Amino acid sequence: MPSDSEETRYQQARKALQATAPPMPSGSEETKYQQTIRKALQATDAMVVPLSLRHICAMTKIVREDRLGRLPDDILVNILDRLNVREAVRTSVLARRWLHLPTMLSRLTIDVRDFVAKPSTTCHGEEIERGNTTMVQVTKSILARRVSSPNKIRSMCMAFFLREDDIISIGQAVEYIMAFHTVDFEITVFTEMDYTRCNQDDKINYGILFRLFVDSCPIAFGGVTRLCLENLRFGESDIPNVLKVCKGLKHLSLSYCNAARGTIMKVEHSKLSELLIFNCCFEKVELNSLPKLTWMIFGGWKSKDPLFLGYVPLLEAVSLSTVSLSHHKMVKLSEIFGGTSPRSLRLGFECERIWVQPESVTKKLSSVFHQLKFVNLDNIAEGCDLTWTLFILEAAPNLKELYLMVWDHLCIMTTNEEERRALSYSEKKGAEWKSPGPDFQHHSLDTLVIFGFQSDCMVRYVRRVMEAAVNLKDVFLYHRLNCMKCEHSYTNRPLKYPSNAEQKSTVLKKLTRRINSSATIHLPDDNITADQRAKKGILPKLRGC
Repeated sequence: MPSDSEETRYQQARKALQATAPPMPSGSEETKYQQTIRKALQATDAMVVPLSLRHICAMTKIVREDRLGRLPDDILVNILDRLNVREAVRTSVLARRWLHLPTMLSRLTIDVRDFVAKPSTTCHGEEIERGNTTMVQVTKSILARRVSSPNKIRSMCMAFFLREDDIISIGQAVEYIMAFHTVDFEITVFTEMDYTRCNQDDKINYGILFRLFVDSCPIAFGGVTRLCLENLRFGESDIPNVLKVCKGLKHLSLSYCNAARGTIMKVEHSKLSELLIFNCCFEKVELNSLPKLTWMIFGGWKSKDPLFLGYVPLLEAVSLSTVSLSHHKMVKLSEIFGGTSPRSLRLGFECERIWVQPESVTKKLSSVFHQLKFVNLDNIAEGCDLTWTLFILEAAPNLKELYLMVWDHLCIMTTNEEERRALSYSEKKGAEWKSPGPDFQHHSLDTLVIFGFQSDCMVRYVRRVMEAAVNLKDVFLYHRLNCMKCEHSYTNRPLKYPSNAEQKSTVLKKLTRRINSSATIHLPDDNITADQRAKKGILPKLRGC
């Protein structure tokens, strides 16, 4: 629960906000649409014109006959629906034919980042205020113009900075459109301080301000289907209250949020289907009842007992990742998942200590893994013995694809020795596990993919998988992945990967000697197949959250 001081500050801020709330203009009081847009564009002259809009401009200049403009309205609107509002409105300068099209859009994407000259993480003070103000003006102008339009708005995405001066105006604008249109509404809330500069007091203030926002605009939040939040401190009842107000919520994203020590975040919602919790500090997250949840990302936890999955019958894809320090307890997947059995599983180790506790096959573990088809073990530290991964094969009889990425990715690692000692990073990164006996067979695995294959220490592991997986079809062994930011740092850390035909032939002989396997072994250069690249990220990336 919030402390007495936090609650007092919240009530004071709520009274002040109610006293200063501006009235929402009616349709007859709307400002001129083009005038508002012109002001918005003048405020962003320093921005580069988006590539998609440059393509449209180029077509109208190169082709004397405006073939694009001759397309029917519904097709042109379909094209413009794929742009944000700023881009879509700017197409009206191409020709008179385009002038009315922005008023027909069915999907509106209004992002404050399109109205500031700098990246949102480097904006300060007046620039943030101007960006939010311009975005609110544009929103009101567009919505007022759409009141009598026969073209309905189906979807609206808004991203803005959380500021006391703007939340009422933004909430009223949303409620205004919901009075005339049935809308899937998406909100992304940025804080003025990003996570690198945000201290505990900042998060408390942002948390209070967000509670004000929800309490002041219940109709707006009642129509929200996607909500992305960052840098907020929650009381024990805050998340349940938000979920209660957001009745239609389908996607919830929390990044760098926290709560008072010992707070358990309990999540129950009848419609939520996507959940992302990243680098948040809660004692525990309990997903007690999410009957429509299909995928979740949970990363960067700091507690000993981080997660419990209750009633989540439709959960298919799960991503779990964190940096495990030397004093952290290893996690048993059978205890996290309970009776849940996903089909796709990603486990990320951030190039540090293995945090998964290998387990012997039990009835409980088998119930967790019996539907598992795809596993991606991501960012395993170089030099780790991979034998521990075989416990997944033993417990997942229906597994078809196993992906491993072995990589000391210097961009995400803490490399300073003094800092590593101070923060208790573990120098022993592997996990111990006894390889299954020679009689163990797996009948479903057909594909093994390893990124960062090392011919000096992984041959034995690949041979063991080939021996066990009797129906294995393909083994792909790739070199270490490239990173443009830190690739120069690997000059003194060469990877023993077969680079020419003779070395590849030698490795192939080592892998297949005295093994009865029909699997085809691939040692490609750097060309990862599109299918494998897509599967490597089994879950959607952070989409504007």
